[in-house]
Amino acid sequence: MRRQPAVAGYFYPERRDELYSLLSSFSVPEQHIAGNVIGTVVPHAGIIYSGRTAMFSYRSIQRSDVRNFVIIGPNHRPVTPYASIYPSGRWTTPLGDAVINEKMAEAIYRNSNYIVKDEESHAMEHSVEVQIPFLQFLFGDSFTFVPIILGDQEIEVVKDISEALLKLEDPFILIASSDFTHYEEARRVEKKDMDLISAILALDLDKFYSVLRSEDVTACGYGAIAILMSYTKSRGGHMVFMNHSNSGDVTGDHSEVVGYASLVSVIP
Repeated sequence: MRRQPAVAGYFYPERRDELYSLLSSFSVPEQHIAGNVIGTVVPHAGIIYSGRTAMFSYRSIQRSDVRNFVIIGPNHRPVTPYASIYPSGRWTTPLGDAVINEKMAEAIYRNSNYIVKDEESHAMEHSVEVQIPFLQFLFGDSFTFVPIILGDQEIEVVKDISEALLKLEDPFILIASSDFTHYEEARRVEKKDMDLISAILALDLDKFYSVLRSEDVTACGYGAIAILMSYTKSRGGHMVFMNHSNSGDVTGDHSEVVGYASLVSVIP
């Protein structure tokens, strides 16, 4: 089965040359991270707004030999109450086709009590799709991926999927797709986001969920971030903060912005 792009021409250019040019424009400093990167937090907004922050994450994994990726994001539309995996086939973007790792997808599905196979719920969802052009830009067609989107993002689901990932035999990099605080004044967004990032860096799930609720941090993919936190802690790793920005950095209007963050997960 081949999934056609749902948000080309909306979240990113639908012409190959324009998309490649946009991705090429995001110049970020060379990343020197001690240890092995096993995961990353990346935004999934329109690439023109969040692409530079996302590129901090992607440049950090570029030197890795691992070419299998598990991409987890929220399900915005239509929201289903379960975690949905797209089990096989290819996803098309203006940069070509990306192949799903069917063996890994099947293993995750069998290891989890919450994940169901459901291609339809992925049809219009952008949180995973927006990541594919970055991987194609860096690695061409020499990678595979597994797409998972979350309805329920509470702690029971987080722990279940984290444990399912820990049972995988083949190496992979986990990509947690999430924007941070939505549609507030830039200084409030930065305050809320950095409070949440503090909990992420501490790998403290209780604090993470507490900050989400007490400060009303509208990070849409919080479950994906929490899975990466749980997985990282189980692997004896730590999180590294890379970059934070907001949409106002591009538009010039800081009165109502969306926050974006890049963090990476590292093991010795």
